[in-house]
Amino acid sequence: MKVLVDTFPFIWLVSEPTKLSRQAKETLADQSNDFFLSDASVLELSLKYNDGSLEMPSNPRRWIKEQVKLWNFKSIGITRDTCFKLSEMPNYHDDAIDRMLVATALDEEMVLLSNNQEIQKYPISFIW
Repeated sequence: MKVLVDTFPFIWLVSEPTKLSRQAKETLADQSNDFFLSDASVLELSLKYNDGSLEMPSNPRRWIKEQVKLWNFKSIGITRDTCFKLSEMPNYHDDAIDRMLVATALDEEMVLLSNNQEIQKYPISFIW
């Protein structure tokens, strides 16, 4: 299964795993799954680091690269088609990063691992 991991579940995986649900932990432990971190999440993490709302042991470039490698995540970029998908989706949620993750999951036929109730209104598969 291709699993796109939302920004904060990614942080919790590496720093506070007790915040993950049982189903999220089981999914993340299943080595037959392929895990992805979107460039949209990297953008969100970098912005939060810059504005001081998120601390990291090192700068985002270094920390995210280390964690992606350690946890065997794959990177997935933001494509033009995914951006166009935003204009085709209902506006159930105002957060652009979350909507980009939904659009990516739709375009790439991925399951989204997220605890965000608002984005669960979209017609994609979720794990939490």
